[in-house]
Amino acid sequence: MKLIIAGATKLGEYLASNFSQFGLRYELLGFVDDRPKLRGKKFAGLPVLGNCDSVMEIDKAALILAVDSPSEKMDIVRRLLYHPSLNYPNLFSKNAWVSRDCIFGKGNLILEGSLINFGTQIGNFNTIDQNCSIGHEAVISNYSYLGQAVNVGGYSFLEDSERIGSDVVISQGVRIGRDTEIGAGAQIEGDVPTESRIKTKPKAT
Repeated sequence: MKLIIAGATKLGEYLASNFSQFGLRYELLGFVDDRPKLRGKKFAGLPVLGNCDSVMEIDKAALILAVDSPSEKMDIVRRLLYHPSLNYPNLFSKNAWVSRDCIFGKGNLILEGSLINFGTQIGNFNTIDQNCSIGHEAVISNYSYLGQAVNVGGYSFLEDSERIGSDVVISQGVRIGRDTEIGAGAQIEGDVPTESRIKTKPKAT
């Protein structure tokens, strides 16, 4: 099957450069990206095939979403909804550790060094960046991005479309409302309402 990466981004470059560590038996065809200036050019040594809608013209394709923005992810999935055979594989780095009893939807990216503990449920189209730790029996719903070295405590519940910066620590049993953005280094010790914006933790002086 032919595999395409949606998003000529740093994440997309990382996935293309380290593709062998995910153990997928796909032919990596190239990128799609909605920016017109990239059409017909190469990115990370692979061709940019067109915009995201051009995936509709490729039969028996698989797609990886290499974008951080939850709204962009949702837009791409919506536009390709009627593709007759499009597949969204989960990518698990060989250097990540995932408990065997965890439950995953589709289109998730689990990057190297991350640890996902027992009983965790992860929905669709989430990116868990390098060196994250997800505690036991946590829930991560859909379309979220967790930056590097995020620590999510056990029994926590992340609703849809979260953007969580690097080195954020979420205490055990915390619920994060949907469409929330949390800046790098923040420490979250209690529930967070829907559509919250939490700034980066200030550096000590």
